[in-house]
Amino acid sequence: MEQHCDTGALALGALGEALEADADAHLRACGRCQHELARMAATVSVARSTLGESELHRPPAHVWQNVHRQVGFGDALRSDPLGTPAADAKPPIEAPSVASDATVAPAPVASLRDARERRGLRHIVVPLTAAAAAAALIAGVTLGWQALTPRDTGTIVASASLDALPAWQGAAGSAEIIEHTNGERVVRIALDAPPVSGAVQEVWLLTPEVDGLISLGLLGDARGEFVIPAEVDLDRYSVVDISAEPLDGDPSHSGDSIVRGTLES
Repeated sequence: MEQHCDTGALALGALGEALEADADAHLRACGRCQHELARMAATVSVARSTLGESELHRPPAHVWQNVHRQVGFGDALRSDPLGTPAADAKPPIEAPSVASDATVAPAPVASLRDARERRGLRHIVVPLTAAAAAAALIAGVTLGWQALTPRDTGTIVASASLDALPAWQGAAGSAEIIEHTNGERVVRIALDAPPVSGAVQEVWLLTPEVDGLISLGLLGDARGEFVIPAEVDLDRYSVVDISAEPLDGDPSHSGDSIVRGTLES
């Protein structure tokens, strides 16, 4: 039976690490592993492109009170982990109970050292299933809370039409620089180009003379948004470039640019 690449090796490849020779040779000939690597690379790209996208809003204290009551934690975990000891807690709001027969995957338990010191106990045991349920409830409530908060969509301050380079006739794209009220800048990318087997598409900022370049991340789909580091001067790095990068673990630019364009305010 054919031996496919190890999932861990593919994950490292998606992060830009070089694969071992055997795995690299298999990857170049195996469509299944190429597809899995592309899927992982897309996940990495999404994670990188959403870093710093928006600040998390802290839910009110009564949210943790409801979680605490529904899951059945003890007094040692009664304090809101996102609040302060002096914060005034609001009365808990009734919430639907969690089904008793629901199967919940185990999840890591947060450190209980402080709770042990306050209560003078040597051991506090919290069931992993309860911790996982708490994590799910907190995530759901936090996302719901953020959904009610108006999102800063930002303002387009510059844009560029991305034109195909000679080896990529027919490709096209666009780039928009969006600035948020907190000063954060992102570049919104759209690309129309055929995929390449054994390669990923990477977004760069270049100087007009191409004597300086900054990688912003991998484009896992035809569209994506990437945070621009605060220290980057867009007057200097005014060219947006999308390249085809072979899966060889080399983080430098391959020289195989698909589209390129200059930002204009």
